[in-house]
Amino acid sequence: MSRRRQEELEFEELQRRKKRRLEESRRRREGQASPAQATPEKVRRKKKKAEPEKPPAAVNKKKSIVTGIQALASILFFISLFILNMLPVTYLIAAGVLLLILVGAVSLALRIRRKKRTYVKVISLVLSCIMLIGTFYIFKGYMVLDEISANNQVSDVQVKEESFVVYISGIDVYGEVTAESRSDVNMLAVVNPNTHQILLVTTPRDYYIELPGISQGELDKLTHAGIHGIDASMAALSQLYDVGIDFNVRVNFTSMIDIVDSLGGINVNSELAFTTSSDAGCVVDIQEGKNHLNGEQALAFSRERKNLADGDNQRGKNQQAVITAMLRKMISPTIVISANSILNSIKENAETNMGKSQIQGAVKMYLSGGSKWSIKSMAAEGTADSRYCYSYSGGPLSVVIPDDTSVANIKAEIDAVVNGDVLTGAEAL
Repeated sequence: MSRRRQEELEFEELQRRKKRRLEESRRRREGQASPAQATPEKVRRKKKKAEPEKPPAAVNKKKSIVTGIQALASILFFISLFILNMLPVTYLIAAGVLLLILVGAVSLALRIRRKKRTYVKVISLVLSCIMLIGTFYIFKGYMVLDEISANNQVSDVQVKEESFVVYISGIDVYGEVTAESRSDVNMLAVVNPNTHQILLVTTPRDYYIELPGISQGELDKLTHAGIHGIDASMAALSQLYDVGIDFNVRVNFTSMIDIVDSLGGINVNSELAFTTSSDAGCVVDIQEGKNHLNGEQALAFSRERKNLADGDNQRGKNQQAVITAMLRKMISPTIVISANSILNSIKENAETNMGKSQIQGAVKMYLSGGSKWSIKSMAAEGTADSRYCYSYSGGPLSVVIPDDTSVANIKAEIDAVVNGDVLTGAEAL
């Protein structure tokens, strides 16, 4: 063998050794054994790990089950929203698209995320459980809605298209709302669904007016009308403001607490700083401006009048502030999450003469308006006095003599809302 040939063979051997060393170094960095060190079992395991580009049938079956459960839960959840019939079409479409995206994302993650399939499956099953629980409560809320509106004589007012007036009556009792009691809160909500305007009108409980069909031409305190039933209060306010009242909602202290708590509390803007008395239900330090209140605190804020210089007049304004805060909280489509608890509270502690389709239409109409809604509050004014009342023969009682100018201004604003005119001084919800 020539010397040159021998040198060539030595060089080739050196190159092979160098290549082996580089290969072993690379394998060590990757945590792999060199071919010399690897046992047949290890080699088989490595090959098995690197092999399956196509998952086994058992893995595919598990993925299909997980995806199928989520798809079924999504379909049931969407059907429940559709049947509840309280969300505008745009919200339903958005909900449907979001549910499809979630199902698609989970399905895709199960295909490409081999190392994190367990996490994806857990997330998918948690989402499915949440949707199934939500479906249960939405259907439950729908059944409660049936109970609330059962046997109601439905008027022909199309709440999504026509202006309407709601009388909100607050009675001073806890427990069942069916108990006959004086009406301490007397508020009208005038709603125009086309201009997205709401006018709240509060009338003092001691307003000295005629009770049509009851007081026989004599005058009495407005609060005494509640003793004769909600129709008597509606008739008195209808005559006072010369407006037809389409619907009524009668609530008590318990319903106020439950509804506000169901909303997670409300942010109330107070005109004054004051402290409520224990007679109002609980002692609360109210700051001028924004206050976050729970149900019990909101009730105390609404009931307090002894610690207010303007007494019942300021109390009426505070009650309007609470209603405004509740409407602000309800404008979000997430209200559907609280729908069951709110409807249950209304069923147990409130009454209304609205039909099911009108309640659904009103909620849908309100949500579809979104941030377009504006609200204005007005309070009837008068002069404090002492007069004889039809319902009480034992002597004169404290009353509020109506101010004709104040009543006339309220009438004009009610007409403006009904006719579609833009209210001055309204604030955005």
